[in-house]
Parts: sequence; structure tokens; C-alpha cells
Amino acid sequence: MGDTTILNYCSYVQWVPGSDVVVAQNRNSLCIWYNIDAPERVTMFPLKGDIVGLERNDGKTEVIVSEGVNTVPYTLDEGLIEFGTAIDDGDYHRAAAFLETLEMSTETEAMWKTLSRLALEARQLHIAERCFAALGNMAKARFLHETNVIADQAAQEHGGDGTDHYLVRARLAMLDKNYKLAEMIFLEQNAPEEAMDMYQELHMWDECIVVAKAKGHPMLEKLRRGYYQWLLDTQQEEKAGEVQEGQGDYLAAISLYLRAGLPAKAARLAMSRDELLTNGDVIDRISSALIRGELYEQAGDLLEKVGNTRKALECYGKGNAFLKAVELARLAFPAEVVKLEEAWGDHLVQQKQLDAAINHYIEARCSIKALEAALGARQWKKAIYILDLQDRETAAKYYLKIAQHYAALQEYQVRHRHSHQCSACPWAVLSVVLSWQVAEELYIKGGQTKDAIDMYTQAGLWEQAHKVRQQPEPL
Repeated sequence: MGDTTILNYCSYVQWVPGSDVVVAQNRNSLCIWYNIDAPERVTMFPLKGDIVGLERNDGKTEVIVSEGVNTVPYTLDEGLIEFGTAIDDGDYHRAAAFLETLEMSTETEAMWKTLSRLALEARQLHIAERCFAALGNMAKARFLHETNVIADQAAQEHGGDGTDHYLVRARLAMLDKNYKLAEMIFLEQNAPEEAMDMYQELHMWDECIVVAKAKGHPMLEKLRRGYYQWLLDTQQEEKAGEVQEGQGDYLAAISLYLRAGLPAKAARLAMSRDELLTNGDVIDRISSALIRGELYEQAGDLLEKVGNTRKALECYGKGNAFLKAVELARLAFPAEVVKLEEAWGDHLVQQKQLDAAINHYIEARCSIKALEAALGARQWKKAIYILDLQDRETAAKYYLKIAQHYAALQEYQVRHRHSHQCSACPWAVLSVVLSWQVAEELYIKGGQTKDAIDMYTQAGLWEQAHKVRQQPEPL
């Protein structure tokens, strides 16, 4: 266990002899830990001087404090010290007796908890019962009282303290929430009913049924019915459906899943069983529930599986499941692929996925939409490729827009021309000149030769401007 600092600025620290109580001074405070197992529980008093010693005589413990010319004794709570001493000695009866004389406080509560833990570990169950009663935990106190009655009876019949009796050991495992250990103890004694009773009281029906099944218990079917009824009574339709599915009653399971508002779970089950897929009524109920819940893609999967391709395609469309919709349309409704590709592109644009939309618009032969998406995504080369396939009238304004993008790079070139020496400059200039050549070509294609001339003139590239001026207008 690692070291833990529990007090800073400490000028004095000492164990009270024969106990686990610690006394320390922190600046102008006397600090006392009556239970060092709970370091956060500290009792503090203001001091006017410094601790000079600790005296313990005739059942009385005093901290001696020097206050100038006088020494003043501070008496510690002997009951709390005696508790620590009793704990150290393993005398839990004495520790409990001391605690019962004290008022309940944060310190004494921590001590009752410590004693309850130690008493349980030592199987001193009457002490543990007193601890839980003192702490106000009546459920544990009552449970231990019943356990003590069993232990006392076992002690009278067989000697000892009775804590070795299997029922006592099992109940202590239950108190510790170690139900598997309790089950093991019961089964070692060939007492499956007691393990089953334990699980039933805890509403741990699955574990109860596992025990009954493993032992071939005649109550197995009755238990299953009881569990199922309990699930229905407590509105646990999903769990009830899983029970029915596990027992092979798939129709009942589907009804319960639908009642629980879980049509997707019902659909998963239906698609896994051929006999359900051929049951039109079941498929109608599940698909209607999926559509009502706007689970369109799952509805499409189910309807496609049973061959209702038209309705499946409709559901895929409503659910924006375009990949499945297009794949189904290619097989069943080829004429509708183009319309679906356009809808797919529209959906991607709405989702701000312009780059992804371009190819779907191209597949749908929606050139202008593809072009707008390419421009929006700043995919200039792709936009030029699309433009080159359009008629001149449609393309003109778009050529101009893209040309302006490439022409705008002149500012970059001018900045570099006047900047400090830069090894990258020649490459930057070359890149910009190539961009201008693209811009020039686009201006000319768009019927805006004057803009190409102006671009070169503004950059002082008179030779290129003159070359453009000499070119004939495009047809």
C-alpha cells in the first residue's frame, strides 16, 4: 500500500501508546485521528502554543501543550481511544461496548463501519448485527439476525459457533452480493431448491432457470411460466420476447417485440427464419411498424427479402439509403437509376458533401448540378472537364467564373516578385504562369478575350497580352 499524506505543516506527531490513535500539530491546531483507517475523519482543536508531550496514566490520556510559561493538558476522548485499543486486541465485544456509550458522530459512524467489516471478516455475526443496527441499516441487521438464529441452532446441535453451517456461509456470501458463491455452497449440499429460492427472491430468474435446467428439476416449466408472467407484469416485453425466442416460439416473440416498440428487433428475427418470411401477416405487421417508426432502411431490407421490390425501393428512398436503392433499381427497375442518382446527389449536397455529390450528378446526367457541386467543392479541374462537354451558350458564364479563380493567382506572383530572396520563387512563378495560361484559355472559351488581355496587362506581361489580342475570336 502506498504512502498517503494526511497532514502538511506538521510540527509534532505521535501514536497514543497501546492504540491506533494518532495525535499531531498543524500550525495552531491539535489534530486527532481516533480511527486511522478513516484519515479523512479528523478531530481538531485550536491551540495557543506547541505540543510538548503525551501522557497516559490511570485510563486517562492527555496532550501537554506549552503556552508560554504555563503547560496546559488537553484530555482526549478515552472511549474513542479504548475502541482503537480493543480493535488492535481483536476484542470486538469490548469495541462495540465502548461505541454504544458514545453519541453518534462522523467519527463514531466511521468506527461502527470499521467494526462491522472486521466482525464480518471474523464471523462474529452478533457483533456485525449490532453494528448494522447502530448504523440504521435495518435490512442488513434483520438479515444477520435471521442468520444468527440459524448459526445458534447449528451450534447447539453440532458444537462450535455455527458459522461453518452451509446455510450461514451461503447467507454471508449473499450479504456480500456474491450470489455465485452462495449457489455453489447450496449445490455442494445438494440443495438446488435453496439456490433457486435465493434467485427467485432476488428476481434473478435467468440464473434460477439455469440451476433448475442443470439439475433436471421438475419445477423447470413452472419456473419458466412464472418468469414469463413476471416479465409481462413488470412491462418487460423485450425480455419476455427474448425468452419466447429462446424457446422457439417466434410468433409470440415478434408480437412482444412489436408491443415493446422494437420493430427492428422483430425484423431481425423474421429475416432469420424462412417460415416467418413466408407469413404475409407477420411481414405486414413488422414492415408497417418499421415505417411508422421511420425506420425506412430496415423496412426496405425486410421488404426486399420477401420480394416486394417496389415497396422496398420506396422505403430505401425515404430512408436516404441510396446505395441500396440504386443497387436494387439496377436489378429490378433500371429506368429509375438516373432519378435515384440525382436524388442521391441532392441528399449529399444537403449534407454539405459537395465533392461526393459530383459523380452522382454525372451518373444522373445532371451536368449543371454536377458543375455547381464541383465549383462549390473547389474542384476546378473536374468543373472544366464537365464544362468541356457542354454547349457553348451554357458553358460561357461558368468558364468566366473558373477563369477568374485562376487569374486571381496574379496577386500571389506579384507578392513573390517583390519579396525577399526565396528559393521557391521560380517554381511559384512558373506555377502561376501555368495557371494564367489556363485562365486565358477559359476566358477565350467563354468569349471574354478582353478579360484575358486585362489579366496580362495588369501583371505587366505585355507580350502575352499582345499574343492574345492577335488571336482570332473563337467560333
